[in-house]
Amino acid sequence: MLRLAFRLPLLLLIACAVLAPAARAADSPHILYVTADDLGWKDVGYHGSSIRTPNIDRLAKEGARLEGFYVQPFSSQTRAAAMTGRYPMRYGLQTLQIQWFSQFGLPADERVLPQALKSAGYRTALIGKWHLGHANKELLPNARGYDHFYGHLAGEIDYSKKTDRGGRPDWWRNDKRVKEDGYVNTLLAREAAAVIGRHDVGTPLFMHLSFAAPQAPHQGVKPFIDYYHADNARLKAYRAMISSVDHALGEVLKALEKRGMLERTVIVFHANTGGAVNRKFPMGEGDSNAGVASNGPYKDGRGSLHEGALRAVALVWWPGQVQPGSVIELMHAIDLYPTLLKLAGATGEQDKPIDGLDQWATISEGKPSERKEVLLNVEEFRGALRMGDWKLILHATLPGKVELYNLRGDPSEEDNQAERDLERVRTMTKRLTEYAWEMAPALYLDDLTRPRKVDTPMVWGENPQRE
Repeated sequence: MLRLAFRLPLLLLIACAVLAPAARAADSPHILYVTADDLGWKDVGYHGSSIRTPNIDRLAKEGARLEGFYVQPFSSQTRAAAMTGRYPMRYGLQTLQIQWFSQFGLPADERVLPQALKSAGYRTALIGKWHLGHANKELLPNARGYDHFYGHLAGEIDYSKKTDRGGRPDWWRNDKRVKEDGYVNTLLAREAAAVIGRHDVGTPLFMHLSFAAPQAPHQGVKPFIDYYHADNARLKAYRAMISSVDHALGEVLKALEKRGMLERTVIVFHANTGGAVNRKFPMGEGDSNAGVASNGPYKDGRGSLHEGALRAVALVWWPGQVQPGSVIELMHAIDLYPTLLKLAGATGEQDKPIDGLDQWATISEGKPSERKEVLLNVEEFRGALRMGDWKLILHATLPGKVELYNLRGDPSEEDNQAERDLERVRTMTKRLTEYAWEMAPALYLDDLTRPRKVDTPMVWGENPQRE
């Protein structure tokens, strides 16, 4: 009897440890996380575009439009930031992006969002683009917390052939390469709907619906390409790609509604970078040779440190939980990690400190954000920092260049005040330099030392737009 008396408390403790995550999970929302690459800030209907995006527009109307949401200059950097809650410079992803031939990726010792959500009882699925490393198995989606993966591993994809930039087949279901006919966005919508269709609705689902589109190559298909009339074929294709992304999203929303999951689903949608522009020097994956994207009032585009690259289309939708309206508070992709973990009831405890902040009160109720500064990026030869309304850009390559803008009055970054406000430049440079001292060596630069037979993009200074 004494043995039994001692065992009962132990058994109860074990049972509580096993059942607690399941109990929390039963109350947790489903999470649909949707991203699109190289999407111009202006190129959605709710920002005034004529491009047809009815599903995105509906979510924007009924949800919180995040008009102060920042991303990284390149999409693989943004993915890493959102998945870890940590600035990419902390683990070496601050320079350029992962290329189809790269031997590096997001380091395996970084705890990522799907891993954390699985510990809270979620089922996890990645449908679409991975772009966080493909050189070995420990970098692949199924090793990083995803129960199911369907899509492509590298950055750029031919939307019909499903080959990477190097011409290699890059279409997968989990760890098996598959061969399928069809347009990429259509296939992603079909797979996402199928995953939802067989999902146990009592278990919370985290699905990352990750579109490469409208990233180059610009390849539109019917019926979407028939929506538009333009002499420029690439412009027409670009617009069609955005509409196909919107249509695919609509199909996934229908699948959620059919299963009775939609009202219990929080939807996060954002672009991973601003719209691409035609650059003088190549940058690799997703290079655009046509200036078809519009970033509205914002300067420049993907790959730069100006607002056209970093200020992204973003929204959050959850009826009854998120107040509709515009949220202008400062946010960054790194904030999604702690925000979604807390919303899911997952633990945020981990070995490495995070840079992100829980922004749920700001998103859902419009309360002031605790974020007063954001590191926009820092690498060996350039960096940018926003503090309050002010933004500093430093170019360290000779001849050096300093840019200082008050974004509240000058969102288009036309009035460089660096020479008129030297004290502010000194203060912000000091802070940016502090971040630089914490920077890990750039994995892209380290990878340059490897012999290869393909051209490797490298831009040390400014990369102007090609006229």
